[in-house]
Amino acid sequence: MTYDVKLTELIHILKPKELSAMAALYVASYVSSSTASQGGLGDSAAFLTGFAAVLIAVGGANALNCYLDRDVDAVMARTMRRPLPRGALSPKSALLFSLILLSAALVSSIFLGVLPFIFFTVGVYCYIGLYTILLKRRTSLNVFATAPSVASPAWLGWIMGGSPINFVALIIGVMIATWGLFHLWSLAYAFKSDYSKSGIPMLTAILPPATSERIIFASLVALVALSYILGCWAKTPLFSSIITIINALVVFLGLKFLLTPSRKASWRLFKVSAPYIIIILSIFSLDNYLFYTAH
Repeated sequence: MTYDVKLTELIHILKPKELSAMAALYVASYVSSSTASQGGLGDSAAFLTGFAAVLIAVGGANALNCYLDRDVDAVMARTMRRPLPRGALSPKSALLFSLILLSAALVSSIFLGVLPFIFFTVGVYCYIGLYTILLKRRTSLNVFATAPSVASPAWLGWIMGGSPINFVALIIGVMIATWGLFHLWSLAYAFKSDYSKSGIPMLTAILPPATSERIIFASLVALVALSYILGCWAKTPLFSSIITIINALVVFLGLKFLLTPSRKASWRLFKVSAPYIIIILSIFSLDNYLFYTAH
């Protein structure tokens, strides 16, 4: 195997799409925080330091997840082409790579301060310890364990942007955690045969279809409601006006799925919801920026 192929496989186990999503959450939260507290972007050095920490922490956790779940990935059509199941990368190499990244992330978090260290520790523990090792294969409530790990990059972005962990940060964290549940449950419904084959008891893959569909729609309604709660801290009517248009589209797709459920409809919800949080936080940032520039 050539060096180039190995490098490609190492990048693959970082899960680039998931890594990009978490990095985008950090960026969107950082911009929301800095525009809320300063009316513009904050210190670029702080931003870049935090961004690098998120990349190596999330990348390391994703790589370790690939190592721990390599047996499950081998039987699921969605994941069987990952490097470990197809033998393109040895388990030992994947484990070593993940531990190097996580060690670097640990050092970075200590350097950044107490709160970043807490976010790193809680995020990795919840994703790897609680979700991947303890709960994923044992209970249908497994995805609730991912909530802190999904919110952690955003909370890091929030404090790096200059704002304290306040009620707004809490609402953003809860909104992101709710988005994570909705997002994963939509995916599990679309790939329920995969999860059944692998023995992973994802909630919306094992419950009766009608119950699963109601759960997915209820989580969507909760997500939309939280976006309006965040609007209580918007500075202008712009935020509520724009998110109402976005929410109308998402709720329409959710109702369509609820009334005429299908794998395709669930997959559409999964894809459409992917940029939802980034869009909401971007609008929140724009609202803050316009307010401060006008005053």
